[in-house]
Amino acid sequence: MDHVVVIANPVASQFTGGSHRDVMAHLSKSHSVEAIWPSSATEATAAAAAAATSEASIVVAMGGDGMVHHVSQGLVGTETALGIIPVGTTNVVARLLQIPSRPVKAARLIARSDGTNTAGVARMTLRRGTTETTHYGVFACGFGLDAEVVVKADSDPYRKYRFGSIHYARTAIGVGVRTFPSRRPHLSVSTDGQEIQATTALIQFRDVYSYFGKVPLRLSRSRPAPMTVLVMERLRRHRIPQIAVDVITGRELENVKGMEVWRRVEHVEVRADPPVAAQADGESLGMVDQATVDWFPDSLRVVGGQSAL
Repeated sequence: MDHVVVIANPVASQFTGGSHRDVMAHLSKSHSVEAIWPSSATEATAAAAAAATSEASIVVAMGGDGMVHHVSQGLVGTETALGIIPVGTTNVVARLLQIPSRPVKAARLIARSDGTNTAGVARMTLRRGTTETTHYGVFACGFGLDAEVVVKADSDPYRKYRFGSIHYARTAIGVGVRTFPSRRPHLSVSTDGQEIQATTALIQFRDVYSYFGKVPLRLSRSRPAPMTVLVMERLRRHRIPQIAVDVITGRELENVKGMEVWRRVEHVEVRADPPVAAQADGESLGMVDQATVDWFPDSLRVVGGQSAL
């Protein structure tokens, strides 16, 4: 009997003890199941990596996109598949995969699945001084504006938990209006002979992603193949209302003045002076002064849902 490890975040916005018991009960009908309750993001990643080493067939992330991100860090490059029980605020990855929003239905999907899909991820090599770390983005990553929005939104966990997408949207507008109009370009962003001085670089490698509920963020008319990079030179205050309208209505951002879009990208380099904030999947990765982002194809196995990753 295949072994399944369920790594759960009990403080996720839609988590309940009853839903966890139901998930365990449904999975145990067809698998041997183990529950793990990590006390930190580091423990979640370590538990996923240990489960993969012990030849667990599936590691289930029961939580929001943060839990999916941290569990995935331990599974990239292994034969162990990622399962998702979405009980977070926005559940971007679950929506991309068309995984049911109800925990029991998601568990049934995992239990009856007879195969896995493979997905690529963005491999981020980040440097600050002499320290180098590696992270993987499952649906998005970036440097500058979006990373600072993540840091600001996370600084008020009550509003993040209580208001979810509305909190992210208000935070994004606040950071954009108050902070970035005065920010001068301090990033050197380059790929394939192109280089630009900028304040922000957004990297998209799924068709659509968003932190604002069902409102999509589209960087370009064409789908990422494999990655699309939006580079923002400066954010002018008078352009913010139009950018907000474009985001809310799902319009592409490539035609906004001061923004440049690069398509069909496999490798990006970022140098920052002073250091810039970095994020992946809505998780803050701290401040960095150098970074590379490479496309890492077919590196993550996913069970259940549609092959949208």
